[in-house]
Amino acid sequence: MSADTILVVGGTGNQGQAVIEQLNDIGTDYEILALTRDTSTDHAQATAELGAELVEGDLADPETLQPYLDRADKVWATINFWAVGYDAHIELGENLAAAIEEADGLEHVVYSGAGDQQKETDVPHIESHRVVSERLSETGVPYTALKPVYFMENWETIGVEDGVLAFPLDEETHHYQTTYHDTGRASAVSLDNTEEFAGNEYTIASDLLTLKETVDIISEVTDEAVEPYYVPLDEAEEEFGEEFAIMCDHFINEGGHTSFTANIRRVEREFGFTPQTFEEYLRENEWEGGKEEPSHVPGWVKAMQ
Repeated sequence: MSADTILVVGGTGNQGQAVIEQLNDIGTDYEILALTRDTSTDHAQATAELGAELVEGDLADPETLQPYLDRADKVWATINFWAVGYDAHIELGENLAAAIEEADGLEHVVYSGAGDQQKETDVPHIESHRVVSERLSETGVPYTALKPVYFMENWETIGVEDGVLAFPLDEETHHYQTTYHDTGRASAVSLDNTEEFAGNEYTIASDLLTLKETVDIISEVTDEAVEPYYVPLDEAEEEFGEEFAIMCDHFINEGGHTSFTANIRRVEREFGFTPQTFEEYLRENEWEGGKEEPSHVPGWVKAMQ
């Protein structure tokens, strides 16, 4: 391990903060720069409390990135599709890639995208992550693509209402899920072991459940009876938004458990940690005895607020 500098692009977001936490947890001594458009926000201050140096820049203005890329040895990045949409997502990714190509001495870039981004799909956010990831892989800097599946943290704001968890899945679909913690851990391990992980891509998955299995675990942890409601896809857009409905259509009609090229055991084998089960996630995030307030607000929800 060395005292290299890591630039975290998206450092004030849910995943970025998890990456910083996990870099701290595995005992690295990196200098961490957290890129944000506004260092005065509550999210930025929470990131600073993790020990990162806040640096102000904007992917929409790539020249603002250059001083920090020139300081950095390694880069971790994600871009929140939900906040900007398809075209802007790709444009911001191009800006990041172009800025990386102008930097001197970068040793490793790790990008956190989306499960299934290795192939063309009809899901806009998966497709834009694919385009961005491919562009970053062309910069000439050693590159690792991480592809987290559906985040368990989404259940925090979808939530249980009147004993029902409503979600656009069918009864048969098995649904891969992961956490910010596990994606952050895989990111930290990748950054700290460039020679091992550069040149590869990994789907990050932590548990595999049907909607019924999901609600059964919620019932057990909360000690409250919960039933699933399988929201029909033709009704899902009104409740969850168009992008979310398209994603769930992909989960169902592309095979559910086979649509993502995921292997939970591979995560454990390659990254050296045991992924969180859904039950472990719930217990660690204050679901026991019932859930009053969300422990996390997912990026897609923040974008709608």
